[in-house]
Amino acid sequence: MSPRDLIRSTPLRLAAAFALAIVLLTGGVFVFVFEAATASRISQLRAVFVDEARKAAASDDARLRRALSLRLTRDFRRLNYVALYDSSGRLLFGNLDRKPDIPADGRSHYLPDFRLTAESEPEPTLMVARARLDGDVIVLGRSIAEVDLLRSILGRALSFAILPVAAGALAMGFFFARRTAARIKDIDGAIAEVVNGDLRARLPSRSGLDELDGVIASVNHMLDEIERLMSQLATVGDNIAHDLRTPLVNVRAILDRALAEAPRGSSLRPPIQSALRQLDRAMTAIAALLRVSAIEREHRHSAFAEIDLAGVCAELREFFLPLAEAKGVSLRLDAARPVIRKGDPDLMREAVANLIDNALKFTPRGGAVRVSATEEAGLAQIEVSDNGRGVPAAEVHDIFRRFARATNGADLPGSGLGLSIVETIARLHGMDLVLADNAPGARFKLTERSATGPGKA
Repeated sequence: MSPRDLIRSTPLRLAAAFALAIVLLTGGVFVFVFEAATASRISQLRAVFVDEARKAAASDDARLRRALSLRLTRDFRRLNYVALYDSSGRLLFGNLDRKPDIPADGRSHYLPDFRLTAESEPEPTLMVARARLDGDVIVLGRSIAEVDLLRSILGRALSFAILPVAAGALAMGFFFARRTAARIKDIDGAIAEVVNGDLRARLPSRSGLDELDGVIASVNHMLDEIERLMSQLATVGDNIAHDLRTPLVNVRAILDRALAEAPRGSSLRPPIQSALRQLDRAMTAIAALLRVSAIEREHRHSAFAEIDLAGVCAELREFFLPLAEAKGVSLRLDAARPVIRKGDPDLMREAVANLIDNALKFTPRGGAVRVSATEEAGLAQIEVSDNGRGVPAAEVHDIFRRFARATNGADLPGSGLGLSIVETIARLHGMDLVLADNAPGARFKLTERSATGPGKA
């Protein structure tokens, strides 16, 4: 699988989605926990300041000043603010130059941009102002900038922690994507073998511990049953064909003897000769059926070797050239370069020979048959075309069925099994047999399904 296909693969997408989910969930949990902890901390500070302001308002002046002085000297980080103002707003004691713009209602107030002095940096602060019985106002405050600082520190820590987790999730996704892609490729290869007609092929399984292995086991069991039923069906057909061939041979021998003994001019000779022709046709059909069955049953991949498809076409052109000349049909070859593929040489010759024989049979005197072997976009292609009778448009999809014959060729000899044999051989070699209109005539193409199919060298 190419890197581009791997990136588009489902396992890698799931890994990316999982990594994103980790980032979002972790970030969400962080925000929730931090905000909950911050809200709890601020709530505690508010309660403490409100209580301290209440106690300070009830204290006498000397005790209050002493408490405020202790408050200032104990906080070396200057996070606490304390001040005592008279009724006119003049500072009596504390570290605040000016009175904060908050009501003296004894409640905590949040000031997002409080400055201790005009030159100092703004910082978020909680403040409480409360009026005393003598008219003075006590102010207590605390900077909560450490909350923002903590948020920044934790945010950086979270980002550094999430990145490795996300990268690890993507790496695992990439690993499992490659593993899954390789497994799917193996399964696809096995399916291609089954599609090509090898019912003995089975999907590869591994541990048997995941759902895919369960599906593979079911598919393989289904293929076992299909192979068994097809084997029984083929055996029945073969047995019937063999059983019919023997009596047909006997009947033909009897008719041959009767024809030899019948005097010339006898009225029995024409029906005997007609019966012999029908018997020959039946025996040809039986032989073709047995041939198709043998090809489908044997799946002779073990006999595959490197063959030159262009060479096969050239060899068959030489073989059929005398027949073509006798019929007055031009037989041309277009195979400029070798097309090397793996295949069964005898079966490939048989397939191309059937196509050439059909083309010559349906092409009238003066016509032309063209045979070509080419390679387009990495795919091998063999084409046999003629300018003869062609195939009626309504019968194009039926012409490959066994015993099917075009209506415009009923007067010519044939069993209706030649194209079925060609299609079976093509399927065994990972090729498709396609019929197209040659206007006039027909064009049969044997086209390789993929450059990595069974026929690829």
